Amino acid sequence: MVIKSSAARDISRLLSELSSEDDIRREAAVARLAVIGARAVGHLLEALGADPPAPTRVAILRALEAIGDRRALPAALERLTDSDPRTALAAVAVVRTFLTSDDRAAARTAFEGLTALALDRTRPAAARMAAVEALDEVPGSSSKTLREQLRNDPASGARRVEPARQGGRAKSTGRSLEAMLGRLPDDPDAVRAALHAEGASTPLSTLGHLVDVLRTREESSQRAEERAAWRTARGAVHQALSARNSRVALYDLRETLADASEPLPVGFVAAIEVIGDQSCLEAVARAWSNTKPEADAWWRGHLESAFRAIMKRERLTRRSAALKRTLARWPQSSALVDAVASTPSRTRLRRRPAART
Repeated sequence: MVIKSSAARDISRLLSELSSEDDIRREAAVARLAVIGARAVGHLLEALGADPPAPTRVAILRALEAIGDRRALPAALERLTDSDPRTALAAVAVVRTFLTSDDRAAARTAFEGLTALALDRTRPAAARMAAVEALDEVPGSSSKTLREQLRNDPASGARRVEPARQGGRAKSTGRSLEAMLGRLPDDPDAVRAALHAEGASTPLSTLGHLVDVLRTREESSQRAEERAAWRTARGAVHQALSARNSRVALYDLRETLADASEPLPVGFVAAIEVIGDQSCLEAVARAWSNTKPEADAWWRGHLESAFRAIMKRERLTRRSAALKRTLARWPQSSALVDAVASTPSRTRLRRRPAART
């Protein structure tokens, strides 16, 4: 596929932001590259091949995981033995996505790569256990035997990191997303870690319920920093849902954006961009109209992207009732409509399959 210069420039800018020391900018770049999808894969692989610093390698692998393109598998397999433990864990997450692929060769290669990592006594325990937990998803796999080998391997440290298990499933240790519905952990980052490990396989209804639980915890927090941390975790759940094309918690996305008096964590607007429908237009327009271009450039830019994505996905024009209502309430957003109309279409639009609930 030939990438037009404007798209290539956008991808190049986002790649540079993956090296940012600003967590928000880096997270935003990962989310945007995930939305761009297959067109960004070649650029991401080239950047990874240049052996950038560890935080950038992790960010690149996270974007590749979200995209799920077959071309990422060989590079991720190479990074399973990365000297940086965080990079190795991010590589496991990429390889894991191919374990149940319809491409049998890719599934077999992923299985063999993770099995080799699990058995490699020179690798860090966390990476080895992550590989075993990924192999749990494969019916009839040897993950139980591998887990037993790690438990009996003094060098692995598996006894310290392995979650309690019963019947092959995790007990309610606080690390399971399902367990978190009953009692949230004290650390919001634990929610994000569990999402990274389980978000792709957890029932959509569980993720939808988790959104409500997190919102309640956020609203009951006394300190602003705590509320912000729980809000970030809630945004991560929305992003996990959008990655699976689910609108089960779209109401919360829409309400949160409509009530926002300051920029939200990037997970919210990234999810709106992927699954937002015409019912979200007013919320996006309100948030955009209330931004200050000089102060909230990154937030404003993501809102613009979300508005345009919804218009294109829903095939809206100025004659559409939803757009008429939005422009009547937020006339400033007319600039967004004009921008969509003036953007040349790169490809014929395809209808997105109906979102799952």
